[in-house]
Parts: sequence; structure tokens; C-alpha cells
Amino acid sequence: MSAAEITVPHRRPTEGDVAVRTHLWRPAAWRPADPVLVVLHGYRRNAADYRDVWAEHAERYGVLVAAPEFDREQFPGPREYEVGNMRTPDRRAFLPAEDWSFGVVESAFDAACAWSGAEARRYFLYGHSAGGQFVHRMALFRPDARIEVAVAANAGAYTVPREEERYPYGLTGFRMGDGALAAAFSVRLTVLLGEDDTVEDAPMLLKSPEAMAQGPHRFARGRYFYAAGEDMARLLPTPFAWELHTAPGVGHDNAGMARRAADLMFATP
Repeated sequence: MSAAEITVPHRRPTEGDVAVRTHLWRPAAWRPADPVLVVLHGYRRNAADYRDVWAEHAERYGVLVAAPEFDREQFPGPREYEVGNMRTPDRRAFLPAEDWSFGVVESAFDAACAWSGAEARRYFLYGHSAGGQFVHRMALFRPDARIEVAVAANAGAYTVPREEERYPYGLTGFRMGDGALAAAFSVRLTVLLGEDDTVEDAPMLLKSPEAMAQGPHRFARGRYFYAAGEDMARLLPTPFAWELHTAPGVGHDNAGMARRAADLMFATP
């Protein structure tokens, strides 16, 4: 087994290039044909800790882990990280897709494969809390990404696939046609919710009117998001590949959610 750290360059034509520190874990029995997982940290930007939490599951299932670190110097706030750097700093216009932070995941995957010799053409994706916000938005707005399965765990707020709610809580202001929505619904996205993540005054829980409209706590908001996607897919109509799963007895805890996510993604049926 081995832990390592690499620096991943990523081009942003409008806002300037970045270099993203990425924390890796290669299991002892891992082979190039085995899976690759990209892990996205929460608000604290503690990517190395997230990598370490996943090391146990990586050893058990034979998965190479890459955890990019969205540091506050290059990605100062929610606009740049959780919401994907989709808008200009004044929030008056949308940036080109090449500037969105979602591309960092693709770059990290390529770099991890080059470092390890991995043969994978697609990757698994997991994010918890702020990382869960990032993951579900990447599935929604970048369905062309090379995602095998994405797990968005315990996100604090969502971009709901409806035009009645303004971006970033909905699609008002962002032109997303039926074809783009159908592509998003074809992504194998799992909304994973801790059944005990129900604290209404939890620290860092968004309390804006738009967030509160999604529910009083993270568990309710995740169910709201999933139901909205299911309803929209039915209206289009189009196939709906998203899934909703829960983690019994788990609150807002990355370790507990990672254990459940690992089983969902990698356990043999």
C-alpha cells in the first residue's frame, strides 16, 4: 500500500490556470485493471483526511483513490468550489464550461492514471457535505464527464432541476434544454443521505430562504432534490438513472457515509 501526493495542473482560460494538490492511495493488492475513485472533501478542504478515511475501503475493494484539494487560495469560497465556478465573481454571467471547477476532477483522474498506470477509462466519484454539493452539480451540468457512478452524500443544498427556482438553487437563469436534462438524468447518480443528518440548526447548514424551501435539514433536502429529479424525468419523459439510498444510524459524518458508499459502489451484488 502507498500514499502519495501529486500536483495536477488544470487550465482555466478565463480565470487563470490552477495547480491542484491531489492526495493518492494505492492499495497493496491493487492492479492497473482495478477501479479508480475520485473523492471530494467537505467545507474544511481536508482532502488528505478524506483520502485516509477511504484507505480502509480502498484496501478492502482494491480501489485507487485520488482526492483533489480545492485550497482556499485558488478556490476561496462556495462559488469556486461547491457551486463549481460556473459564474463570474459578480455572479452576473456564466463562465465558459472550460472554467468550471468540475474539470479539475477530470484532470485529477488523468493524472492519477498516469501516476499509477491505471487502465480505467471511467471513474467512480464520491463527495460528502460541500463535496456532495459539488458532485450532484457535476452530474447535472457535466453529464459528458467520464463518471461511472457518482455518490453525493449529505449535501447541504441542491440545484434542483426545475426552472421555477433561481440558480444555484434551480435552473432559472441557466439555459438547460430537455436534451441536456435527459443527459443529466442518464448519469448514474446516487443521492446518499444519513438518516440521522436531521439537525436543523447544524453548523454550516445553509439557512437562506431558497435552501430552507428545500427542507429544514440535510436529510429532507436530499429527498426533495431526488423527488424533483424524478418528477422532471417523468414529465419530459426520459429514463431516470438516479438512485436514492440512506445510511441508517449515520448523521453528518463522512466516515460513516464513506463506509456505506463503498459498499454501494463496489460490493459484489
